[in-house]
Amino acid sequence: MSQVTKRTRVQRLADSVLPGRTVGGYANLIEARLRKLAATASTGLLPLSGHGDGGIFFRGGRVVYAESTRTPTPVRRSVGLAALGLVATEASPASNGAELVALPSLERLFGMLALTEPTIDAITELLSSESRYAKFRSSDYPPAGQMSPLSIEAVLAEVERRRQVFRQLAPVVTADSPVVRFAPRDPPSFQVTSSQWALLVRTGDGSTPRALAMALGRSVFGTTIEVYRLLALGMLVVPGHAAAITSGQPAPRPAEVMSFIRALADAGGSNA
Repeated sequence: MSQVTKRTRVQRLADSVLPGRTVGGYANLIEARLRKLAATASTGLLPLSGHGDGGIFFRGGRVVYAESTRTPTPVRRSVGLAALGLVATEASPASNGAELVALPSLERLFGMLALTEPTIDAITELLSSESRYAKFRSSDYPPAGQMSPLSIEAVLAEVERRRQVFRQLAPVVTADSPVVRFAPRDPPSFQVTSSQWALLVRTGDGSTPRALAMALGRSVFGTTIEVYRLLALGMLVVPGHAAAITSGQPAPRPAEVMSFIRALADAGGSNA
C-alpha cells in the first residue's frame, strides 16, 4: 500500500479549495457536491450563498428546480426558496406559468423549455459566483410540477457552454455592464424583434442586461445576448465604448451561442 505523506495530504486539501482547481476530475467542490447528490439519488435542497443566494432542488438525484437572487424568479415558483426564507417573497413578473397539457407537441416543447430556462439561468449564476454550499436539506422537498427532472451532467454541460458564451461576450458586454440607447443623426433602418424592442424601450440610466432581465422576468443569459445584438446593431452602446460600436466596424460576434436544447442533444461532447 502506497504511503501518502502529510505534506501531500495538506497540498491536496489546499488544491480542493482553490477556485478553478480540480479534485477527482470535478471542476470544483460545488460541482463535486452536485455530482455526489446525483449519485446518491438524493431528494432535497442544496442552499448556496456568496455573491448571491439561492439553492438547487433535487428529486431522486435529478435537478428539478433552482433559484438565485441574481436571476428572475417566476411568480409561479415563488413558493420555493421564498417559503424557506432564502429569497425575498416579492417575485419578478413573468409569463412562464402557462399550462402545457393542451399544447401541441412543438408548442409543448417550447413551453417546457420556458419552464426549464429560469432554473438553468439560476444555476449558471450560482456556479459562476464565488459561492459556497451549506448543509443539504434532505427534508426539504422541491415544489411539485415545476419542470421535468434533468440529469446533473446535462445541467453542468449547459452551464459550461453558457460560461464560454459569457467569456466571448465579455470584451463587449457583461450581464452587469451599463448600457444606454444610442440615437445617431442618420439612424439606419433596422427591423428588431418584439423581444429586442421591449429591451430598447426599457433601457435608461443605470440599465444593465441583468436589471433589464429582472424587470422583464427574463433569462439573464438570454437578455445579455439580446443586448449584445443590439450593441452590434448600434442601437445600444456601452458608455465609453461608443466609438468602437458606431465607427462602422461590426462588433465582434461570439463564436457560438449554445442553446439548452443543443446541450441536451450533445451533452458531454465538444463543440466544433
